[in-house]
Amino acid sequence: MQQRSRRHILRTISALGGIGLGALIYRWLPRATSSATEPPPLPPAPVIVPRKAWGASPPNHTAINEYGIASSPLETNWYVYRDDLKQVYNTVAIHHSAHLLASDETMKSIQDLHMRRNGWADIGYHYGIDRDGVIYEGRNIQARGASVAGYNTGTIGVVVMGNFETDQPLEAQLTALQQMVNWLAAFYELSHLAGHGEFNSETVCPGRNLSAYLDQVALAAGLQRGISGHVPPR
Repeated sequence: MQQRSRRHILRTISALGGIGLGALIYRWLPRATSSATEPPPLPPAPVIVPRKAWGASPPNHTAINEYGIASSPLETNWYVYRDDLKQVYNTVAIHHSAHLLASDETMKSIQDLHMRRNGWADIGYHYGIDRDGVIYEGRNIQARGASVAGYNTGTIGVVVMGNFETDQPLEAQLTALQQMVNWLAAFYELSHLAGHGEFNSETVCPGRNLSAYLDQVALAAGLQRGISGHVPPR
């Protein structure tokens, strides 16, 4: 009915004022609704402090526990994804840093700990959130993280600074975490959200007080809870 009405209007206008006028107005008439479902718009991208701004050290590819560059995701050392990241990533893993909020921890101190004590090539997390809700770039998103032993392939690591076995997460942190997860879920077309301890049962990370919010964060981002979205490397 809508298409017939459009053609009728066009014929009438053309007869009265010429085809040029008719074609011009035709462009502004309502179009038939497409049957295809268009994807929803991306949520706003969060403001992320880049590595250079927080004084990140460059990756050390001679690190004893992440030595050299892997040529296959089956290798455990530093690996740079070659495929479209939307095809690679499926899960966002939430961590706490396990240092008290009162310590005013920084991304640089976390990176130093990971590189010097853990012997990793770089900070293990892809993103960090401080006590003020400021979001930081961590390990390059193109590189596999080092945050959930045995499950790093396809997993984005996000650390919230604090010891949430003891501390309560601050409102600014929860707001930033939700915004970050919303954006990651939409941009990389993720399917799942999990706490670190769901991957590795020997840890209580991200702490009981932050874990209590993970169902809510996942629901708001349209993600399923748990680790069942993980796809082993092959």
